[in-house]
Amino acid sequence: MDTSALLTSLNPPQQKAVKQVNGPLLVLAGAGSGKTRVLTHRIAYIIEKGLAKPQEILAVTFTNKAAGEMKRRIESLLKMPVQRLWIGTFHSISARILHQEAKYAGYKSNFTIYDTDDQENQIKRIMEYLNINRESITPRQIQYTISDAKNKLKGAQEFEKSANDFRSKMVAKVFWEYEVALRRNNAMDFDDLIVKPIEIFTAHPEILAKYQNRFKYILIDEYQDTNKAQYYWVKLLAKAHHNLCVVGDEDQSIYRWRGADIGNILNFEKDYPGSKVIRLEQNYRSTQTILTAANAVVANNLNRIGKNLWSEKGEGDVLQLWQTRDETHEAASVVSIIREESISSHYSLNEFVVLYRTNAQSRALEEQLRRNAIPYSIVGGVKFYERKEIKDILAYLKLLVNPSDSISLQRIINFPTRGIGKVSLDALNHFAFRNKHTLYECISRIDEVEEIGSGTQKRIDQFYRSIEELRGQLDKLNAYQITEKVIKNFGLRKIYENTRLVEDETRLENINELLNSVEIFVAGHPKQDSLQDYLDEVSLVTDIDRWDPYKPSVTLMTLHSAKGLEFPVVIICGLEDGLFPLSRNYNDPDDLEEERRLFYVGMTRAKEKLYLLYAQTRHRFGQSDYGGSFRSMPSRFILELPKNLLKEQTLRQDYSYQYDKPARKRKSRGQSDQTSVLERLPDESSDFKIGQYVEHEVFGKGQVLGVEMSNLGTKLTIRFENRSLKKLIAEYAHLTIRENLE
Repeated sequence: MDTSALLTSLNPPQQKAVKQVNGPLLVLAGAGSGKTRVLTHRIAYIIEKGLAKPQEILAVTFTNKAAGEMKRRIESLLKMPVQRLWIGTFHSISARILHQEAKYAGYKSNFTIYDTDDQENQIKRIMEYLNINRESITPRQIQYTISDAKNKLKGAQEFEKSANDFRSKMVAKVFWEYEVALRRNNAMDFDDLIVKPIEIFTAHPEILAKYQNRFKYILIDEYQDTNKAQYYWVKLLAKAHHNLCVVGDEDQSIYRWRGADIGNILNFEKDYPGSKVIRLEQNYRSTQTILTAANAVVANNLNRIGKNLWSEKGEGDVLQLWQTRDETHEAASVVSIIREESISSHYSLNEFVVLYRTNAQSRALEEQLRRNAIPYSIVGGVKFYERKEIKDILAYLKLLVNPSDSISLQRIINFPTRGIGKVSLDALNHFAFRNKHTLYECISRIDEVEEIGSGTQKRIDQFYRSIEELRGQLDKLNAYQITEKVIKNFGLRKIYENTRLVEDETRLENINELLNSVEIFVAGHPKQDSLQDYLDEVSLVTDIDRWDPYKPSVTLMTLHSAKGLEFPVVIICGLEDGLFPLSRNYNDPDDLEEERRLFYVGMTRAKEKLYLLYAQTRHRFGQSDYGGSFRSMPSRFILELPKNLLKEQTLRQDYSYQYDKPARKRKSRGQSDQTSVLERLPDESSDFKIGQYVEHEVFGKGQVLGVEMSNLGTKLTIRFENRSLKKLIAEYAHLTIRENLE
């Protein structure tokens, strides 16, 4: 077939990546280099060439939104539907596999997917059953530890063997009971969605062979963010045909804290012998000034393959560096930037994004935006599907699909109030634990629970019969019809009507929005309109999946949430040492490199203008860093930026915005409000440069990671061969400059 039309819009490296269909391929795709275009054209190319049918291609993305967009692009390129194409996130693809193969893992196909809250609730009940004090360790800490173990493919038995202190042994006990409870509830957590297919594939080679033969071509997006479990998941499925294409950027690996292993992309060529590597370095998003600055920062990292982004969009404006007094002044400065850019450059509000390192930083920003009547959307606040009124309805729906789901049953058995108190619920739970039953089995034979009075038994039995009546209609009604019946039959809208409370009006709006989402789902999935399908989609939705980029409002989000997005104007706040990078990541070189990659990700979201803000003082944990030696220091990442690409605004005070000055505090001798951070950038005449190799007579050989001018002389940050980090004054350290570390 003639596939030339698919290639005409691609640059030479992109064309090469599309046409290299046989064997393992690593596409190193820099920020804004058109990786989605390459993935969609590659899939269309394979289908158009007749190399595989849509159902023989597996494409894995990191958000459902990205998967939907890719599918639409592929259909547009081919001018035909590709409904049978396997495209989605790791978790959605795995859920699809598990619904077909659940019995091989000892599950029923109608399993529930537990979110973090569900997991913590289950762990709380286990801790109560085991009499574990929550003051010594919290359910959240246990949940995180169990999740980390699963991501490393370590089960309860292996975890127990490695438990060598009181705390880990306590977690091991909960881990065992947690796994038993999940199986009894016919539920899986997010980590199980990846782990269980691996267990099935390992224990049942015939099932693995079935999927290996099905997928002739496998494509993995954002490969740098895969964890150990996902790595093995991919390796098992790609073993038969070896036609594996992974796309990623080691400079954008920012999820180490949740198990992502940058080694997966760094070691790809070793893991897949004979693999090809293609670099995509032309950036179609940002100006050259932004890219040059971003390249300069990330070049300080050692764990990278390396690439150099370039653009044909022109040099563009220099980066704006704003010094502010504190977080309130910083937020007022953000308002000033938005207003000035809106007037002078005619940017719409949805073309601005304000990025920050931690969620707590949004408070001051939101306050100033509200005071100045600037609409904003926050990504990463209370998620829609985690709101109480929504979780209550979803709990009813989950129970209808999977009556073994004890967590959902526990949530709604007395909501709305039915006179089933805590004492009765505790009796039910103890009866279930003693007899190894699910709670639903217990309420189906409530007359056997002698600890519960006859009046309460009748109310529980009435609730059970109401649920059973609706369960009998699951095969006849679609997801929307069932959801409507649940809301009506159990009075879930009535409890918020006629209360005259503003929050209840909001809850009613949210319930209507939920119904809208179910209706949209049913309309868009005529062949997958069951309640099970809808619940699967809801369980795996992310903040970004619900974010509307066209809404006329400024976007606020953490730097982690901004991955994969782009905006004409990017404002990064809180660029102070201790906040960005976080102080807890100073001592581990790998953590510090990840913080630098996170800054790089934030910078490369900007298409045209980039503002960097830092405060002289910031209130954290109820304390102010203001005054004396506690003043905030500008981020070391600012000091890694080329001087000629920065324009600094020192303590700009804009009194037209509401801003309360903090009480004046004593400054250290010699300090000045007007100190420019540019004065602290490396002196180009210094003998020492970032990346240079040096040797110290005591610490041995090392590499220079930072060069900073201070009153004492040239301050160097050096990582030595034993991976220790040292800060030394060059004039007194007696360092020898070397060509390499050998």
